[in-house]
This record gives sequence, structure tokens and C-alpha cells, in this order.
Amino acid sequence: MDEMNQQEALNDRQWSQLWERYLEEAIEFDPLTIHEINCIVPIPDRAGVLIFTDTEIHFSNINAVKTLHLFSSAHSFSDYEVLSICLKKLGHFGKYKMPWACPFFALFPLEGKDQTIWLNPTKLSNVFKVEARYFTELTNGLRIVLPLHRRRFIKRAEIACLVLATIRRGVFHYAIKGEEPLDFLYFPDTPFARLLRKRPCLKMFQTPIGEINRLYQQTYSLYHCEPLMDDPEDSDHIDWL
Repeated sequence: MDEMNQQEALNDRQWSQLWERYLEEAIEFDPLTIHEINCIVPIPDRAGVLIFTDTEIHFSNINAVKTLHLFSSAHSFSDYEVLSICLKKLGHFGKYKMPWACPFFALFPLEGKDQTIWLNPTKLSNVFKVEARYFTELTNGLRIVLPLHRRRFIKRAEIACLVLATIRRGVFHYAIKGEEPLDFLYFPDTPFARLLRKRPCLKMFQTPIGEINRLYQQTYSLYHCEPLMDDPEDSDHIDWL
């Protein structure tokens, strides 16, 4: 990508004609019509995000974390806040900027705030540098300006893949035979996937089979039921999965 073509990459901190084009193409976000998310990108200087899949662009007028919560709730997938608590308790997946995962795909945030870019690690084609900026290209051709360096970006993608593989092993260990995280992951044939296959975290599981799933169920019950012990009327304000 040369200097002139940098305008072909989405920057969540700078408005461009590319944003105008994608917003014109976007359809209203309906979580039930989406099966897998490639990425969620905040719109600069405006409320809302764009959600990209392999073939479509969706617009949501709320921030990235709330959009992800709507998607999770619609499909009965993991509650992000509860999953984050579990991952931190286990101690093998870092202490902040936790990924979100379901049995079918994962997303990881680039920054530790509600309105940030979220990326699906198995949908990344490449990561590269032009002058002083880093970029990633997705398998659907979308290019995004990264707000962090290559090493940290790869580490976040690696951890997200480990969480995904760990959850998949807990759910599918009777159907999928495997001993290491890579046995439970499906990567496209891309430079970034080949890089991830060599990462040390994906060579060995860090928890017993089903540990994340067990801890999640336990933590979810405590997270949502403790308020009811103080005031049963609070049940009207709890978002149940």
C-alpha cells in the first residue's frame, strides 16, 4: 500500500470518503441475520459502529460493546462482562482487553474501552507497516488502520484464538479429536494465519477440558442472581441470555 492508497484503509479516528461509501452500503444492524462477524469498527466523531461480515456491512447506532452484547443475547452466546471475569480469574489469558468468544468464532478489542475496533482473528489476511503506521487486511478485502504496534496486535489475536480453541474443546471434544489448540481452529490459507500457527500459545492448552465453560456458568449465576438477593424487583432490569 503506497502513501496515496492509505485512503483505502478505514481509520476509526479520521473521517474519509471511504466511510461515506461504506455507510451508504450499510444496512440496519439485525443480530439475528448475522452468523459470524469479521470486525466491528467505530465511526469517527459519531455515535455508532459498522459491522462487517464476509458479504455485508451493517450499521448500529450504539457503541461496539453494546452492539456485541445485542449480538450475544440474540444468539444466546457468552455475556462479555461475565466471560471477561472468568478469563481474568483463570490467569492464562492476560488481565485486560479480554477477547469475546462463542463456540464458532472470537473477537478481540484493540483498546481497553467500550468504543474500539474488534477483530475476528481467523478473518485476518495480513498485518503490515507503511511509514509509521500499521495496517491489517481482512479476508474480505477490508483494510483498517491499527492504533497499536504489530507485536501487541499479534499477541491479542493469539490470545483470542486460544480462548476460542479452549471453548471449542469444552463444547466439541466428543466430536473433534485433538490434543492442542490448533486442532480446534480453522484458519484460511493467509500470511496471518500461517503466522498464528507458529505462535507458542497455540501449541498447548492452559486449562482442563470444560474449565472455562464450568467457570462461566458459575460466574454467570453469581453475576446475575446476586442483585436479586438484595431486591427481587431488580429482576426486571437484568438482561438474561
